[in-house]
Amino acid sequence: MTRHTASTITDDALDALYARLDAYGRQQCTTAGRRAEATEERPTCCICPRLLWADELDRYVCRPCEQRITNHLAQLPGLVRDLHGLVLPGRHTGEPTYRNRVGMTPAAPLRLDVLDVITTVTATLDSWLRDWHEHLSWDAPAYRTDPLTEAAAALCTNTPWAVERHPAVAEFATEVAELHRTVTGLLDPAKRARRIGHCPAPGVDGQQSCGAVLRYVPGATTITCSWCRTTWDTLDLSAALAAAA
Repeated sequence: MTRHTASTITDDALDALYARLDAYGRQQCTTAGRRAEATEERPTCCICPRLLWADELDRYVCRPCEQRITNHLAQLPGLVRDLHGLVLPGRHTGEPTYRNRVGMTPAAPLRLDVLDVITTVTATLDSWLRDWHEHLSWDAPAYRTDPLTEAAAALCTNTPWAVERHPAVAEFATEVAELHRTVTGLLDPAKRARRIGHCPAPGVDGQQSCGAVLRYVPGATTITCSWCRTTWDTLDLSAALAAAA
């Protein structure tokens, strides 16, 4: 089966882009459309610790995190379609599957873990869409054909509203990111992120450590904290984790 390829910008590309913008902003004076000079009074994004830009002060969420949410929502329906190919044991693994006939090996049971993830993705997006409809005093969602695709599309369309008005948008973003991580991990186990500890980078206050969970993707040469966006090479991170222990 052909793997789903999303047309949206990747998370790695987003991180690289905004790292460059952050570095540029620190070297420039405040101008319209650019990042204002950091002060203790400036609010931060409720998902990551980035200071909000001057034109983001009426939002809960910075634009990089908003883009990450919409990327995940846009990719999930296609990724889940690919996941259906794993429901039967042996698919994509080179193992044969057998029909349950007399004199043949009985068919293996369906992979309930995969079915559970497929069901959870749809149920979670539907739950959030219903929540958003209630906040907006709209009627409950009515799906025509595919609840997953339609719920993802509706949430994606209304994300600009949520990042400005929904008080639980950080929880929503976390759940969507976790669903995306779970599905991609099932599709490509070799690239499944593994927890390796907590980020030892200085926190926003410059004193306590960030403390967010760090995940390592096998084969990667660097590790980026999903919260503070600090990027480590493996040797530096090992030394920092040892010093923080």
